[in-house]
Amino acid sequence: MATVRHKHQRRLATVPTQRQGSAAAQVAAPVETRPASFVPPPRIDALPPETAALLLPDLAGLFVPTAEPLAAPPQTAPGPRQAAPAARPGRPTSVVAGVSVVLLLGALAAGAAVRLQQQAEAAELARAQERVAQVVAEQRADEQFFQARGAAVAQAAAAAAQAAQAAVALEAQAQAQAVLEANAQAGDGPRAALQEAMDTVAATAAALGQGTSQTDLRAALAGIAVPQQGVVEAQAQWQAAEDARIAAEQAAAAQAAAAAEKKARAAAPKSSAPRSSRAAAGAAAAPAAAGEAPAAQVAGIEGYSVQSIGDALNAHRANNGLPALSISGSSTLNAHATAMASEWRIWHGGNDSIVGWVQPASSTAMINAYANSSAHNAWMLKSDISRMSIGAVVRDGRLFTAIKLS
Repeated sequence: MATVRHKHQRRLATVPTQRQGSAAAQVAAPVETRPASFVPPPRIDALPPETAALLLPDLAGLFVPTAEPLAAPPQTAPGPRQAAPAARPGRPTSVVAGVSVVLLLGALAAGAAVRLQQQAEAAELARAQERVAQVVAEQRADEQFFQARGAAVAQAAAAAAQAAQAAVALEAQAQAQAVLEANAQAGDGPRAALQEAMDTVAATAAALGQGTSQTDLRAALAGIAVPQQGVVEAQAQWQAAEDARIAAEQAAAAQAAAAAEKKARAAAPKSSAPRSSRAAAGAAAAPAAAGEAPAAQVAGIEGYSVQSIGDALNAHRANNGLPALSISGSSTLNAHATAMASEWRIWHGGNDSIVGWVQPASSTAMINAYANSSAHNAWMLKSDISRMSIGAVVRDGRLFTAIKLS
């Protein structure tokens, strides 16, 4: 008799072999027996593909639906003469299958958790990057704002500095012009140099910010001081020379008058000429001795408004708190002014208080020139006078005046 074992460790019934001398051999069919502890494995249905892909995409292909359940091993009924063998314990396949399922589900759950964690970290990283980008953008906006505000402040400061510098230039030009008007006898050279410096300042100020800078304007303003001082000094030199000349002329005139009077007294008893003849001769000789000539005798000499000169002198007195003087013309003073114009120089004729000239002809400039001389200004600001007599003529744009204050 032979014993047959199935590959699943199931013990089969004894298969009888042919006996010697038996007329007919009887063969019993194999019968499968199972141990008493055998438990059929659990049925695992296939997961839907989308669920498997969500849990763990790499294992999605493992879950393929099966059309039929797992088949149990075939069972064979015991033969009529087969005795039931003793039950032997089988392999615990159900435990292995359960553990496999648990491990598989754990792996799937772990993979899903890792996937969710990665997605959460990616989302948090994206939010952090967005916040960083927003902060950077805000910082750039702040920097641009402060830069723009700083540029606006600097531009406003530059405009204010330009305006202040332009105002300084205008004031300097006004002062230089006043110096020119008040120093008419400074000479053509110093006056021309000052006028050129004034023109340079005016041109530089006009082009400020459009080709010239504040440095250029400051340099031009610095260049106006020297010629301006030169004009003042030239006028002072002229005035000193004029005062000395006038003093010399007055001394000479006084000396000549004293000598003439002495001579006249010495010759008076010896003279046989009638009194009237001597008076006429003296009257005729007086203009010749003074060197005066009527305006009509010199070509190119024209009369000038006596009233405008008187108004300018009264304005000067009013500025110094003094009353106005009466104004009148004088033929004698006019003749003296004509004589000075004909010889292109000035001197005292004996019947005047102040004499002078300015060019171009201007009543205000004439009075300003007198005011810049201490001796002449003292005459104009006397408080014990009430009237003025004026002679004035113009030759080639130069105004000559002779004024008597009494």
